[in-house]
Amino acid sequence: MSHDSNDNFPAARSVSRRRFIGQAALATFGLALSRFPAFAQGTTATTKWDADMELAVTVELAAPSGFRYNRPYVAVWIENASGKEVRTLSLWVETKGRGPRYIPELRRWYRSATNTDTLVDTVSAPTRNPGKYTLVWDGKDDKKAPLPQGEYTIFVETAREHGPYSLVSEKVTIGAKGFKKTLDGNNDISGVILEYREHA
Repeated sequence: MSHDSNDNFPAARSVSRRRFIGQAALATFGLALSRFPAFAQGTTATTKWDADMELAVTVELAAPSGFRYNRPYVAVWIENASGKEVRTLSLWVETKGRGPRYIPELRRWYRSATNTDTLVDTVSAPTRNPGKYTLVWDGKDDKKAPLPQGEYTIFVETAREHGPYSLVSEKVTIGAKGFKKTLDGNNDISGVILEYREHA
């Protein structure tokens, strides 16, 4: 009997040691989860958009070089890091007569927008003369839901009947600090200024 007891003792001690190590590992993992609740829930932590900040997009439309001039259709919108359109800031188009048939000429916006018909109804405005125009993004999507800080791409697109096509885009990182960027234009876009700032 004593011989069998001595043979089993090392095995029992080994099992107890493994059990102790396993319990210690579980305790450490549980502590880590408690410090990072978003990880424990299987989600990625995000930082909310600062309610005191806004992104101003100033678009300058070029003056015509000839006498005959059709004002360009213009779309200004934001896509998230995944390339999904999250907010259309402005859509300057003609919605009467033959006007709507040319809206698909804003081809990048037309492909990106999730519900073009609704956006045309809600955010469209008449085409504009040459000049500077400032649009402001408040950090919300098309449905007015708040978006997090992070990486976004700003797009300015123009198309004109019997005229040139233009597209200007720039990636920005929305965080705690403000910034200002000046972008070169082309064709109907003379230039674009992006300014992440405190509410004006």
